[in-house]
Amino acid sequence: MMNSAAAEQDAVGLARESFLGELKSLNQDHPNTGFGVSLRTHSGGHYLLANSRMPLPKTKSQGFPTGRRLALLENSEQFSSIEVLADSGAYEEISPGAEAAILGNALNLIARIDILTSSADGQVQPHIAATGTGG
Repeated sequence: MMNSAAAEQDAVGLARESFLGELKSLNQDHPNTGFGVSLRTHSGGHYLLANSRMPLPKTKSQGFPTGRRLALLENSEQFSSIEVLADSGAYEEISPGAEAAILGNALNLIARIDILTSSADGQVQPHIAATGTGG
């Protein structure tokens, strides 16, 4: 699937807007945890979106240095992957109930990004995975 650079930038912009709204909710519920979103486009672009508590890499191609994957969507219409991560250092101290709530928020965030950036005639079948300790 060929996407123009303008279409990719539009999709990233929409994802950023979606992430900001969800980020406020995550920050209120879990104020000491860093959260990030990694977006990979079908043309090879890589974009990182994060709150202020998420450690950033020296170069974005490395990904988040302490990120623990919460949820992943592969092969959406605009992105080859949408991944939600949490700062693993802070995340280790979260209760299983809080982890379940964060997982739900991460899945909602991915769904919002996918829906906002996809057109009605998209034919790619996405694959979504969520992770957790099962505490």
